Amino acid sequence: MSNINPDDITEPISGVFRIPIPVPLPLKYLYSYAIALNQDYLVLDLGMDTPQARDAWMKATQHLGLEHGRVRAVFLTHFHPDHVGLADFAADLWQAPLFMWKQELETVYRLFDESPKSLMTFFSLHGMPQDMAEYLDQERFFTQAVVHLPVNPRIQPLDPLTTWGPFQLLDQAGHTDHQLLLYWPERQLLFTGDQVLARITPNISFWPDTDPDPLASYLESLRKLQMLPVRLGLPAHEGVINDVGGRIDELIKHHNERAGRILDLLSVPRTAFETAQHLFKRNLTRSQWRFALSETLAHLEYLRVRNLATFYEVQGIGRYQAVR
Repeated sequence: MSNINPDDITEPISGVFRIPIPVPLPLKYLYSYAIALNQDYLVLDLGMDTPQARDAWMKATQHLGLEHGRVRAVFLTHFHPDHVGLADFAADLWQAPLFMWKQELETVYRLFDESPKSLMTFFSLHGMPQDMAEYLDQERFFTQAVVHLPVNPRIQPLDPLTTWGPFQLLDQAGHTDHQLLLYWPERQLLFTGDQVLARITPNISFWPDTDPDPLASYLESLRKLQMLPVRLGLPAHEGVINDVGGRIDELIKHHNERAGRILDLLSVPRTAFETAQHLFKRNLTRSQWRFALSETLAHLEYLRVRNLATFYEVQGIGRYQAVR
């Protein structure tokens, strides 16, 4: 059973309730939001489909009075399991429509309702050891077990809307290709999803068949967000952000420094996995190496696209090297 109780649900600003939903991840919680709009609520993000998360939502529903008819809509920021996993449960619990950006919606059903594409060739190309690559390739099936999507009706696309009620709907790339952020201009509130977090740097990853330059897209997104008047940032993980502009400065600085560090490492040819081993010195689980490799690749491709590094492949193994 979840240990959530009414005291765990906070109200960082009037009418916005922050609900910790336990997830089996190092971050421990997905923070969902129930946003009061007159007599109705908008719910933002859900968590993975686990008994603990279901129990947390049942208690939160009772505490906040989220009966049938009071949840006007559920918005899902992006396709990651800790955000969409309980979609079918939520649709049944509240009898409310669920929405995502259209392109993100296509991704979520492809990954979790169909047979996901093998990543073995991708992992091997970038130097990952065979046993780790095999494990991570199979891990995608474990992930499907905590994601259950509604079928009839399905999650609905938000396109081509740019506003909903008092909110501006922002389509932001980097963490995923089309992450949904909500901005409430009247109250200067930004629901930052996983795009801006208070302590850690969000995962920016390079994957096949997605944005070919995700780090550049992310940095562009941050600069656009920094132009918004924001008094409070409300992220999906960790604490609230009192200085969103200052935190964005820190994130941009981090990525610029990381790119410089990688360029130094590329004075000799290295695979992406070898490069990641130099960057991530702490002990990582096999699952965490998935993100270490993909994050490193995002920086490597950022450098390659700007002609600061080259990529070549010999006998099925790819390597990057700085341009001299």
